[in-house]
Amino acid sequence: MIDSDVFDFVERCRKHTATGPLLSDLLETVRNLGFEHLILSGVPLSGQKLAPMVELNGWPAGWFERYIEAEHAAVDGVCIYSAKTLKPFLWSEVPAKWSDTEGSRRVAGEATEFGIWSGFAVPMLSIHHWQSVLSFASSAKSCTLSPRHQVQLVTMAVYAGMSIQALANDNEEGVLTDREKEVLLWAAAGKTSSETSQILGLTERTVKWHSTRAREAFGVATTTQAVVEAVRRRLIHP
Repeated sequence: MIDSDVFDFVERCRKHTATGPLLSDLLETVRNLGFEHLILSGVPLSGQKLAPMVELNGWPAGWFERYIEAEHAAVDGVCIYSAKTLKPFLWSEVPAKWSDTEGSRRVAGEATEFGIWSGFAVPMLSIHHWQSVLSFASSAKSCTLSPRHQVQLVTMAVYAGMSIQALANDNEEGVLTDREKEVLLWAAAGKTSSETSQILGLTERTVKWHSTRAREAFGVATTTQAVVEAVRRRLIHP
């Protein structure tokens, strides 16, 4: 791959208005480096489910379903390490404490049934998740990349991630109602449901209902978590 291929992808990336064409474009481009599959997802933490966090799914048919059903993300060394670093890495570079466990070896072994043997991961910061990773997969038993090719992959991964976030942000405004944002803002200021009800002129029951709706919108268990998520997505500004 030459640098102009990367720059051409970046230019096209800015024009994509849907995830499907973006995925196809990225897959077609990285085939020049020997990668046939990829996935872009938030990195699950503390029991989070992977499926709702996936933003680009270019894994082989059947492998994604097995990975989700078996909850492989909890033991997969590549996934675990992606939450602990922002440095791009070959899958073979995952430290043994995460890659050499029984669970991680099992995941790697099952992946070969679908033609996945090696890969390269690009962790990145995300507005919508604690951290995201774009993982490129290859059927080659050993993945070797020159420093220049690694930079090319990182560049494309970052621009693809930025494009996905931009597409998601187009639909983000409707995630919370204005009243739900108000309730979270006062919660961020340390106000109880009772105090917020007096400030907003609502019943305490109504305030709690708005808090519940906000938690459900983000799929979190507590109002504090909803506040953190709303701030991170730039929906409220305490």
